[in-house]
Amino acid sequence: MGEVKRFPRPGRPEEFIERLCRTHEAQLLAYLTQMLGRPELAREVAQDTFERVHRIYRPEQVMFPRAMLFKVATNFALMQLRRQRLENAMITGSVGMEEVPDHRVGPDRQAMADEIGQHLANVIRELRPNLRKIFVMAHVQGKPRKEIAAALGISEKRVDKRMTKALKACRERLSSQGIDLAEVD
Repeated sequence: MGEVKRFPRPGRPEEFIERLCRTHEAQLLAYLTQMLGRPELAREVAQDTFERVHRIYRPEQVMFPRAMLFKVATNFALMQLRRQRLENAMITGSVGMEEVPDHRVGPDRQAMADEIGQHLANVIRELRPNLRKIFVMAHVQGKPRKEIAAALGISEKRVDKRMTKALKACRERLSSQGIDLAEVD
């Protein structure tokens, strides 16, 4: 089976932050520049992000480093945008919240989804073939239960039972890797 690439976790927090910075700085700056509209402000927010991550997080606490980094950066950027909005409102008296972009599905959540997706792909590959086939038909190909049953020559009830087993096996395997999908939301 394919091995999931994990972000290396050096022993010292400084090494962890240094590697995190080297690995994701360019992408983070591009995202922040797009979000904030000013490269110099993006660099400042990125610096604040790396400082916060260095002060608060320890390598052993972080399961999804890229997601954590982008989440912290998004929070700092939103604070910056709110501050600008308030300053503009004080000066002009008329700036509304609609000028602050909505980043609920930002790169932090996308990064986490990508990292979990790698784990999930490996878990799906490890399913028994009869469970994997139903799982893929239902969740990847989007086929309805009735169509799956007809294609495999089994009852819809059997499809439901196998899907339940497949989902349970995936949940258990991910949980054994420290991933609780209920906490991802």
